[in-house]
Amino acid sequence: MNDICGRKNVIDRLKEIIKHKNFPHLLLVGSEGIGKTTIAKLFSKEFLGKEFNANFKLVYADVPLTEEERKLARSEAYVSTSKIGSMAGKRITTPAFIKVKIKPFVQLKALASGVPFKILIVKNFDVLGNNQQGFRRLMEKYGSNCRMILITTKISKIIDPIVSRCQLFLISQADLESFKKFINIIIVTEALEMEDETIEILYKITEGRLYKAIDLLQLCSISGNKISANALYELLKEFRSDQIKKLLEICFKGTFPEARNLAREIVKNFKYNSQELFSKILDELLKLPISKFAIIKLINVIADADFRALDGQNNDIQISFLLAQLCLYSERM
Repeated sequence: MNDICGRKNVIDRLKEIIKHKNFPHLLLVGSEGIGKTTIAKLFSKEFLGKEFNANFKLVYADVPLTEEERKLARSEAYVSTSKIGSMAGKRITTPAFIKVKIKPFVQLKALASGVPFKILIVKNFDVLGNNQQGFRRLMEKYGSNCRMILITTKISKIIDPIVSRCQLFLISQADLESFKKFINIIIVTEALEMEDETIEILYKITEGRLYKAIDLLQLCSISGNKISANALYELLKEFRSDQIKKLLEICFKGTFPEARNLAREIVKNFKYNSQELFSKILDELLKLPISKFAIIKLINVIADADFRALDGQNNDIQISFLLAQLCLYSERM
């Protein structure tokens, strides 16, 4: 954890927890791509030590269940009528996600005597919506077996009973001085030339997100060892515009699966939420040589998708909705 860039107050609190070998459930809140999952994983690894692999699990709440997992959930949805008891023949109402991915892990005790409990990280916890109630019950029932670290970008989407059972950590971006130290290590290691002012510009355009800074430096270094502010701006602007333009072209060809795959890649690379992606799509749409009538219609489609996304739980579903509408509109053009 000493290698984490900045966030000293958060790291110090986590180190105190490791020292005492005990902690409640944790709730990590911060903007997309800020390093919440990395911090949670490094903390878990240091807390569990050599027993990490056997007692740790990371689950993405926004990743749909596979067909096999759905079949497993359905096959266990009923208690056999041959069993005796009040549950005989009755339907078990545990949500499929919790039943398949969470419960089998948390209901067993830690697999080593030197570890007080397991650690489960649930990323994008807010997308679970009403299924969060199931987690509340698991926290109460299996809290001695497993501690949960819940990660979200939207604390307003987390129900109060969950928030009240967790210790809250607000994860901010790395501060400028820590960012500079980190980038200077890369500059020395990779033999790059970069002025101090350029590092500050890199900090601003990446919003302190280290993975974005590393990606930009890698791309800039292809054309030479000297990294300038103009090169950073041009590369970032050109790459984003090209990706969004390509996405629109695929949509207008009506190939939805390809468009959805590219959109997922863009969201993953740039850590956009649905509203940010919609805004970028609109910017590129206005540059296209199409009729005013078509522009107005398409703006209405984007506005409708943006409005729906405000109350939506899943970014991927909201983005897929817009892409489907654009592909559908292309057939009418």
